[in-house]
Amino acid sequence: MPTLRNGLPALLFFFALGASSQFCIADSNSILGDTARVRAADGIIALGTQIHTTALDCSHFVNSIFQQAGLYYKYEPSRVLYRGTAAFRRVYRPQPGDLIVWPGHVGIVVDPEHTTFISALRRGVRISSYTSRYWRRRGHARFLRYRFLPSDSPFVWEASTANASSSTFTNPGMQ
Repeated sequence: MPTLRNGLPALLFFFALGASSQFCIADSNSILGDTARVRAADGIIALGTQIHTTALDCSHFVNSIFQQAGLYYKYEPSRVLYRGTAAFRRVYRPQPGDLIVWPGHVGIVVDPEHTTFISALRRGVRISSYTSRYWRRRGHARFLRYRFLPSDSPFVWEASTANASSSTFTNPGMQ
């Protein structure tokens, strides 16, 4: 029977393989976490840019895109998101996939270098610059990043033994 010491490299390999294929954003500074976050952000943006018209308002649109990407949070209108919620943390340097929120409007950052975001407007789903005169007149925008709870983290996994018992393992160095 292999010991944990002998099985650890294989377990870590399968863990890394499974975590890297997850469609999620990790709230982490690790390389794996950054890779997962970038992959999820790319998916969120790809989903959003495939839609040209919607009957949803901006906050329902963003919530729907996140749900389709497997990132769940309780629906909140943009004014509540602007004040802050447990599902997101405020950041000051946006990255693709982050929310950009004004009181009364929300979108998803597409390219922070070009200051662009996607959102649902009356005239359809559009990519706009958040530094344009129109959006600057809306007031000070806040950027929010999706936050995982520890149980949602790709760094927590469950393993079963031959006698059908299971254990949960957490890698605290990667959280």
